[in-house]
Amino acid sequence: MENALFANVKKLYDHKLYECVIPVAKLLRTVLRNDRNVATLELEYQVQLYLVNSLFKERHLRCASRHFEDIFHQRRLMLRHKNACLVAIESAYPEFADVELRRRAAECYREIGNPGLAVATLLQVPVKSRTPRINLMLARMHHHSFGLGHTKKTESLPSYKEVVRECPMALPVIQDLLELGVDGNEVNSLVMHAATVPGNFDWLSTWIKALAQMFDCKHQDAARTFQRLQDSTLLRCNEELMMALGRCLYYDGNYSRAEQLFSATVSASPDNIEAIGLLAVVRGQHAGDSGQDTDRLYAQVTSEPKYSPCHWFVHAQAMYDAGRFERGLTFVEQCLQAEPRHQEALILRGRLLIALERHKEAVEAFRTGQTVAPYRFEVYRGLFQSYLAAKRFKEAHAMCNWTLRVFQNSPRGLAMFGRTLFLSPDPMIRKTARKFAEKSLKVDPNYTPAVTLMADICQFEGAPKTSIKLLEDHVSLFPQANLFTNLADMLRSQKEPIRALEYYYKALGKNPRCERTLRGISLLKSCNSFIETLVLDDSGPIKVDGQQSTNGPIATPCRTPNLEWLAADCAENSRETSSSPAARSGQDVEGEADGSVWHDVDAEMVGMNYDGH
Repeated sequence: MENALFANVKKLYDHKLYECVIPVAKLLRTVLRNDRNVATLELEYQVQLYLVNSLFKERHLRCASRHFEDIFHQRRLMLRHKNACLVAIESAYPEFADVELRRRAAECYREIGNPGLAVATLLQVPVKSRTPRINLMLARMHHHSFGLGHTKKTESLPSYKEVVRECPMALPVIQDLLELGVDGNEVNSLVMHAATVPGNFDWLSTWIKALAQMFDCKHQDAARTFQRLQDSTLLRCNEELMMALGRCLYYDGNYSRAEQLFSATVSASPDNIEAIGLLAVVRGQHAGDSGQDTDRLYAQVTSEPKYSPCHWFVHAQAMYDAGRFERGLTFVEQCLQAEPRHQEALILRGRLLIALERHKEAVEAFRTGQTVAPYRFEVYRGLFQSYLAAKRFKEAHAMCNWTLRVFQNSPRGLAMFGRTLFLSPDPMIRKTARKFAEKSLKVDPNYTPAVTLMADICQFEGAPKTSIKLLEDHVSLFPQANLFTNLADMLRSQKEPIRALEYYYKALGKNPRCERTLRGISLLKSCNSFIETLVLDDSGPIKVDGQQSTNGPIATPCRTPNLEWLAADCAENSRETSSSPAARSGQDVEGEADGSVWHDVDAEMVGMNYDGH
């Protein structure tokens, strides 16, 4: 009986019918346990191997982990008795070797939530016997598995380097090394020494340089480096290269070009869910500009029967775009439960919490994101917005300073700081905003928040025509709905109704449901005399005394409350503006801000090099 059962277990396993192996192998184990006359150590060991590997293949991981412990004990007994059958078994089935069994056992422990035991199991494999697969698993366990912010860098680096020495084209491993702070030159040297023909890997040196720049918060430089690969090598239009270039542009705030690359990637590979998620994010930066395209994008994802973390993120982004923040938060949690280090989900969770006015939780969410992606500007901007919405002005000021130090010569950080200074109640501090706007435009003349900031400054200083000319030149290159509305509001305030109406209708062409645009048209039609200047807020028109911009309050584009424009330029996202409590709080926040926290701006900026290069 036992011989027939064993022959059938072996046959089923050889044909990879693992689900059929499990019940028959359990029957045979019971027979051997009840009849010790026929049970030999070799037979029991082989049956146990068939059973545990079938359980592993069928992903019965908790059950398999218990059987692996018995396997290792039985193998030690066979080694002690110098059993020759062991060599024959491992020769017939390479996956029955000790190294592979320990790797599978470690995978079981990791999946059931016991990373400590998984690492201990892998460390029992001698260093010289560790395959690249085991080294990678060991490195990733040290890097990722002990909680966010608890990376064991010292333990993970040697294993990562061993993988690169064996496999110099392991691009994700190279990225992990750079993320952990290893110098790009050191990584490049490691790869070139490992390459059998180093001359064939010249493009890889450029790739490594671009990744090193990205992790060093030099996103614009990284984009230029990746662009060289796109322009001058046979890798042009490669999916991985377009994704890498698109990420750098997205991290740098260049959403228009990033959208082009992500869209091209999705067109070439419709099943790339990561690209779909990033495309949804960058399209969401300009609410209403591409609603139908975004709806088609979401419909493409909902057709999937089984969801990965990227699927959950796309659904969360869709809920955020639709203003269903509680539902979006539920989807984000689903994504993070499956992949706790998902960068976009961590950032989106913070944005959702800001929209729900849960400021303390938003700060914690962005702090968590900072441990995973300290090179992302969105994390620092989110912390700044959270502190501002919570009226923690000193922390917001400190976050602005910190952002400038981390992202030196970044137009995004300079524009954010300049906008904050411009909204200060102290006239002397407000004047310093021009310096930061000019520096931001020197780095990137087409950076939209810097352009709108400079337009605000010009209007405040009594040069509305300069402000209007600046915005007109910009919208000719970047026709965005919110910019059309801003320009139309400026023209309306300058009593140019015909031109204002033209830009209002251009804005409606981009976003037919924009309430601010519709209210602007209504006010334009109802106020023929223009004796009074009308200020739009989120609740509707509010009348104030009409007077020249040189003598009046701070002149802002669209004639919206000042803090709303702070949120708009910091967020670079009109949807964030409307959902942010910082925006809805209006003048109260600005009025209660202590201007004294901004007095040391020039002193703190001394020694920081902003030369625009």
